[in-house]
Amino acid sequence: MTHRIFESATITVIILNSATLAVEDPTAPLPPFMENVEHIFLGLYSFEMCMKILAMGFIMNKGAYLRDFWCILDFVIVMSAYFTLATQNPEMSIDTGGEEESPGNLNALRAFRVLRPLRTITSIKGLRILVVSLIQALPMIKQTIIVLFFFFLIFAIGGLQMLSGLLKMRCVDTTTGKMIEENGQYIMCGGIEECE
Repeated sequence: MTHRIFESATITVIILNSATLAVEDPTAPLPPFMENVEHIFLGLYSFEMCMKILAMGFIMNKGAYLRDFWCILDFVIVMSAYFTLATQNPEMSIDTGGEEESPGNLNALRAFRVLRPLRTITSIKGLRILVVSLIQALPMIKQTIIVLFFFFLIFAIGGLQMLSGLLKMRCVDTTTGKMIEENGQYIMCGGIEECE
């Protein structure tokens, strides 16, 4: 578990998974190829978790897997992926004219995948020390954070007033309720652009 090759392989898998998450279009359903890639990454993360549990013990002994905060973070990320898989049961899906969706918008659970790059914190010891130091420094920079939050709030309100949701507007087919695509891109509307 502490061998240099094992740690390097873990970091490589995390970087590759982060790259696939960065190029993925969150507005479109995952193609079958990407679904298989996601399952491969989940298998690799599960393998790493199982190796650590076998080496450290699960919860009972001193220094066990679930007695370390960073390992708990890893465990939650991997288990959330399995929870997402379990809730995407084909028997629960609803037919929406060719595409299937899970009830209650369970596809939103896929958003937990963005937590996977956080696993680099557990894999790189120097990064772990840096994060712990930043967390310990938060009480000392409390006033600075309040001023920064105030500026973020001002610019957020200004952006909301200027854009007024224009970036959300897409042309929709009134019969099917699906967004209209042209050359693989969704057609924007609002402002001077109008939908047919």
